[in-house]
Amino acid sequence: MSNLILNASAKTPYFKLKDDGNFSFGGISMPEDAASFYFNIIDWLTDYYRNPKKETVITVGFRYLNSSSSRMILKMFQAFKSYQESGKTKIKCTWYYEEDDLDMRDYVNQVKKHADNIEFEILPIDQISLT
Repeated sequence: MSNLILNASAKTPYFKLKDDGNFSFGGISMPEDAASFYFNIIDWLTDYYRNPKKETVITVGFRYLNSSSSRMILKMFQAFKSYQESGKTKIKCTWYYEEDDLDMRDYVNQVKKHADNIEFEILPIDQISLT
C-alpha cells in the first residue's frame, strides 16, 4: 500500500494519508463535487483498514468546510469509529480550529459525538495552515 498525498488547491484540502498510520488533512474544502473528491480518500481508508497499524494518529485542521464536505468528513469519522470498534487499531485525533470560529468548534464537537470511541483532543489556535 502506498501513501496518499493530495496537495491543497483553492477549493480542496490537503490530505497526507501515510501507510504508517499517520494521517493529516485540512485547509479549505469546497470542491464542486465533494462525493467525487472524497471517493478516492475513502477508498484508500478502506484499503488501510484491511491491515492497519496498531495506532492510527489523525491531525485535522480545517479553515472552512462547505456542507457537502462536512458530510463527507463525518462519514470518514464514522468509518474511523468502526475501525476502532474492530480492535485492529487505536485511533487518536487532534483537531485544530481557529479560536474565533465557533461554528467549526461546534462541528468538531458534533464529529466527536458521532465517533465517541475515538480519543479526541480539540485545540484552538490562531490560524489554520492551508498546507
